[in-house]
Amino acid sequence: MKAPRPLRTRIVFYFCGYLAVLLTLYSGALVSIFRGAEDLSFNRQLEEIAGRLARHVEDHGELPDYLPMHVSAYIGLAKVPPPLQDFVERRGPGVFEINKDDLGYHAALVVLQPSGKMLYAFYDVSSIKATDRFESNMAIALIAIGLAVLVMGWLLARSLSDRILNPITDLAEEVQALSLEEDTRALRSTPAADEVGTLVRTINQLLERIAAFSRREREFTAHASHELRTPATVIKGAVEILEERIAKEDTRLGRPLGRINRAVTDLDRLIDTFLILARQEKHPDKEENCDLQAMAKQVVAAYEDLLEAKPVTASVRVLEAGWITAPASLLTIALGNLVRNAFQYTMKGQVEVIVRADRVCVIDNGPGVDFSSKGRGLGLTIVRRICETMDWRFTIAGEPAGGTRAELIFSGEQGEGQTNPIQPEYSKHKP
Repeated sequence: MKAPRPLRTRIVFYFCGYLAVLLTLYSGALVSIFRGAEDLSFNRQLEEIAGRLARHVEDHGELPDYLPMHVSAYIGLAKVPPPLQDFVERRGPGVFEINKDDLGYHAALVVLQPSGKMLYAFYDVSSIKATDRFESNMAIALIAIGLAVLVMGWLLARSLSDRILNPITDLAEEVQALSLEEDTRALRSTPAADEVGTLVRTINQLLERIAAFSRREREFTAHASHELRTPATVIKGAVEILEERIAKEDTRLGRPLGRINRAVTDLDRLIDTFLILARQEKHPDKEENCDLQAMAKQVVAAYEDLLEAKPVTASVRVLEAGWITAPASLLTIALGNLVRNAFQYTMKGQVEVIVRADRVCVIDNGPGVDFSSKGRGLGLTIVRRICETMDWRFTIAGEPAGGTRAELIFSGEQGEGQTNPIQPEYSKHKP
């Protein structure tokens, strides 16, 4: 794919190209007009000379003793030199040019009165017509003039492009300098009564809408998180009471209560995650030293209930010990979403969590990723937002043998402000 050329370069290029086309057309027209005027001048001179010769022959019965320079005349076709007979024997009265490389003549045919004979007058213009060398010199002069005009046009185009594009360049620099980490302010450029002013006003309106949308999103996320915290606390307290009073008497309730307790804990972590994301901060203040091995085992144990009654085995394989500095809630939510998806959509086989020093990889042999699906689930959307906040990377792709490979990379190679790769959602279970 060809790299796009800057707007200034395109303006100069098209201006000079347009000027070159005009110069070419103008030069061609000038040469054609010159040649046509030259031939017309010779034809008129010969027509006038032939008329005078015809009147002289009609009055005296013969051609004059002296003919004008470069002019020859003959009465009757038989006296015309053989090389010229082929061009005049089938022609009627008139003036025309003999078009042959080795013959540079203009011919005039006049009917003599009252005999009806034909007078043939020839004008030898080969010695006075513009020579090939003269035409070559003229072409070189035209090319030199054209190149000079092109250079002047190039300088003029650069000057004009600078004056035209300076407002757009200033606007682009101001837009590029806008901070994405805070509410965007209106552009400082004064809207002028032209297209650039219209663009400034349109961008300001768009910035206002973006700022209002971002503000509403943060407010909604923060309010929803606070509202969810109250019922989550109530549920957690009720579960603790049930565990103390009922679980001791009926051990069968222990596992369901444990599930409820883990679900409430996940909900608390999710609320904390929403609050962090609502502040749109890079690298939140609340950070801890997280052991990737311990975190992976904890997450796998928390979601093992999803594998009940399914011939699926789950394992954690540690290739390298790894520690990262990050909020434990964010890491748990991100890794938990990947493990939960793998457990939920794998009907048989195995799910393996591989831990390295700078990443955690979740591999399953489930139905794989449906890349044609346009949907986006909340789980992977949250993972993507967490990775954007923490400058992590998240990749997900289908395995060659079937299944899915999802990977969280904590190495920090992705710079601030860069976009994570597109994360396709898990497809629904395929029978």
